[in-house]
Amino acid sequence: MNVQIVNNRISGTRITVWDVLHYLEGDWSHEEIGDVLGLSAEQLKAAERYIDEHRDEVMKVHRQIESRNARGNSPEVDAKLASSRSAIGIIRIKRQEQTSGVC
Repeated sequence: MNVQIVNNRISGTRITVWDVLHYLEGDWSHEEIGDVLGLSAEQLKAAERYIDEHRDEVMKVHRQIESRNARGNSPEVDAKLASSRSAIGIIRIKRQEQTSGVC
């Protein structure tokens, strides 16, 4: 099987080289990474090879991703999340009342 990396994704998957890099940096074994991400040994090797061959580019974007993650959500997104969680909580309460026979 000839596995390719296209647009930083392992062909035939939605897994990116940054997904693989995350686990590699965490010292996960190849078997663990393959199990978690649903990758074959060949797919994992192709991703590792791509990371090694394009290290500067991959690490630059990786640092940008980590920086964005560290900043967290904007206040607008946090407000939407809080609203959604509240709405879901109300739905759960109504369902519990329905299933317990309380109206």
